[in-house]
Amino acid sequence: MKKIIVAGLLLCSMFSCKKNVPGYTDAAYSFDAVSNKATINVSDTALFTLSGNPDIISFYSGEVGNNYENRNRTVLTGGSLKVKFETRVVNKPADTLEVLISNNFNGVYDSTNVANATWKRMTDKFNFPLPTTALNTFIPSGMPGAYFTDITDSIIAGQPFYVAFRYDINKNNNIEWSVSKLGMYNLFGNGIPTATIIDSNSNNSGNFAAVKMGETNNRWSKTSTLYKFLNSNSSKIGASHWYISRPLNPNAVTPDLPIVIKNISQSLLASFKYKYRQPGTYKAVFVASYNRLNFEKTFVKEFTIVVQ
Repeated sequence: MKKIIVAGLLLCSMFSCKKNVPGYTDAAYSFDAVSNKATINVSDTALFTLSGNPDIISFYSGEVGNNYENRNRTVLTGGSLKVKFETRVVNKPADTLEVLISNNFNGVYDSTNVANATWKRMTDKFNFPLPTTALNTFIPSGMPGAYFTDITDSIIAGQPFYVAFRYDINKNNNIEWSVSKLGMYNLFGNGIPTATIIDSNSNNSGNFAAVKMGETNNRWSKTSTLYKFLNSNSSKIGASHWYISRPLNPNAVTPDLPIVIKNISQSLLASFKYKYRQPGTYKAVFVASYNRLNFEKTFVKEFTIVVQ
């Protein structure tokens, strides 16, 4: 008899026997949301009355970046690919730093595979320190009047690519370059959110790797805020040093995320208020769930909110 009882308990554990959970009833684990008004003015606040006490309640407002329908979206075609960074030099500036892009580099970071790839020069798209620029001064990469530089015409839609900074050694070897605040973003129209390809707030975002060609020592280094090229070896004139990104996907986007309005450690939430910033028609969605040892139960409640 004991063996039969144990076997039954194991089966319940495997198949989440909800009715065997002490105190389990549909009423005990329920959730509902009611909208106070379907149409509000932009100066008003949307009010929702909530019932039940789920462990977690999340809210999608339906605004850009907070859309329930985009919760699993990771790829989006189109958009304009924008780049920004800042550069500075120590000692006299010279035409030694290049910016390049490749659609056929194979991702093997050595001199042979870098040389075998096709690299397109993009240097002329960007602004760099001039001989008249004060030394040790960071210069934004955007041309006058532009914060970003558009490089959409340098990629193949839907295909990964690599970006590289290349330092070519010449007689002006006593130069130290620094690259800061490197960011790359795909800007979408029609209210679609901006996709971050390289985050300018993190020097780990691009996951760059150094490749040396014609010189023994690597000259590129990274700090918490800078990519730096240190002074080169004057006996290796004609050599080059590359700093190449990971493969970048121009169509990658971050899934829309909800606002978590209640977690398991918080007490009963009887109502929720939300302020819409712009007029429009929004699909507001609550996702509520009970997450227990032997069962899970999820509720999805949707509302159309018109903001005038």
